[in-house]
Amino acid sequence: MRTCLMLHVCSNQINMASSPPKPKRLRRSPSYGQPRLDGDLLVDEVLTRLPIAAAVRLRAVCREWNAALTSDHFVRAHSARAAAAARQPELLFFAPGAGKGISTSFYACSLRDGEAPTAARELLTIDYISANRTVMSPTPCRGLTLIFNTRAPEYYLLNLSTGDHVVLPPCQRAEVLDGLLLRLPCGRTSYFPARPPWSPFELSTTGLGFDTATGEHKVVRLFKKRNWDHTCEVYTPGRAPGGWRPCVGRVPACAANFVPALPPVFVDGYLYWLLPPAGRREEPTHRILSFSVGAEQFGWVHVPTGLSTMMCHLANLDGLLCAVVDNRLFGDVYALFTWSGRSSASASWSVRCSINLRSLPQQVSDELGEERVVVPLCSAAGGKVLLATGRHKVFAYDAESNTVERVFRMQEFVDVPDDALTARLLLGVGLHEERIADVRHGAGGERRLDVKLGRCDNVVAKREVPADIKYDDDGKMTVFFKHLAELGPPHLNM
Repeated sequence: MRTCLMLHVCSNQINMASSPPKPKRLRRSPSYGQPRLDGDLLVDEVLTRLPIAAAVRLRAVCREWNAALTSDHFVRAHSARAAAAARQPELLFFAPGAGKGISTSFYACSLRDGEAPTAARELLTIDYISANRTVMSPTPCRGLTLIFNTRAPEYYLLNLSTGDHVVLPPCQRAEVLDGLLLRLPCGRTSYFPARPPWSPFELSTTGLGFDTATGEHKVVRLFKKRNWDHTCEVYTPGRAPGGWRPCVGRVPACAANFVPALPPVFVDGYLYWLLPPAGRREEPTHRILSFSVGAEQFGWVHVPTGLSTMMCHLANLDGLLCAVVDNRLFGDVYALFTWSGRSSASASWSVRCSINLRSLPQQVSDELGEERVVVPLCSAAGGKVLLATGRHKVFAYDAESNTVERVFRMQEFVDVPDDALTARLLLGVGLHEERIADVRHGAGGERRLDVKLGRCDNVVAKREVPADIKYDDDGKMTVFFKHLAELGPPHLNM
């Protein structure tokens, strides 16, 4: 109701006169101590309350409105109001478009007070891109999401709230691999499939970061050349002369051990890659490779030996670097450890939560235990931790009551083809961030995608779906390893 009222006010402001608003009505007063003009009230008290897509559309009213709605003051005010409102986390997911042609639609739904959503809204649809060949970063970076089209292959940088985007220029081709990807020591867990999830499969890993000093996003790519040398290249949208360039710092030799396709995690100015574990006779050092987005220099994060030997994945959990210890297979335990960060006096790791599947109801324990990939997204109301899975589900873990509840399943909102019931790489579910973040474009000439914004009334209601969906990913292997664990699993200390 409030949003409708504000849209009505904006509409009245637009139609009050045949001529556009005068510049002075939208110009911000030079000091907060002076009386503010009516235009300031309109910008600060009305337009900052609008959804981002509506505010972006109003830029087309006239030059003065465009200047006001693209100013740093408006962007900061809109972001501050959204943060003060303490909005509930929004889940992001994508599925094949409803039309006859090939397309991919992106949706968002809110978890109010940690409860399961009852509806989802369509953000936008991209034509001529297959959802079955789309991989997205699970966590947005300052309002932008990095999307990889495995068929092309090429990368896109999008603001899913406004549709603003850029198609990244072609990058240097990497070595292609066929066959097994990663062999781990006995008893180790990997969130990566044993064989390439698509073809051709390049040996590369790409992440999105933000440089606070320059206010620029950067796309960073580690890859192996056709001669098997490893290197790193960077793309900065909008910076001349454009194109990919080598990173500033030297790439360490250990970086050659990156896990292909798995994206790095961006936290507080740094990208982090988790490297494969050392062998039995090797010292488990240098498992987390870091990259300063601003200085473009590589480094390492110290991890205690006990944690280093067990962690199988990294994530951004509420602004902290999080290490996942997944021992559901042999010990029925799933744990999250967070790093205090570089700003702390003495950086250290601590247990964020630990879930004992044996203490959960059998139905919940079995459903969570059958998932191969379980990645933390963020905290919700009441301190609950949201856990997304490779089968397009989200669970909420409450540490106080030691309970786990499924709060989202993609099939309850959209049709999911049988060959897409499991994400090709990690997750098909992530987080959505409403933020005014324009994608910087170059001098021109970039290819554009066919993007259609969803209407504000285009809402998908939750529906009933069969409970016994058949998954073909690795259910048989899970049962096999469960039986193997009963015979005598390797000892893993938590």
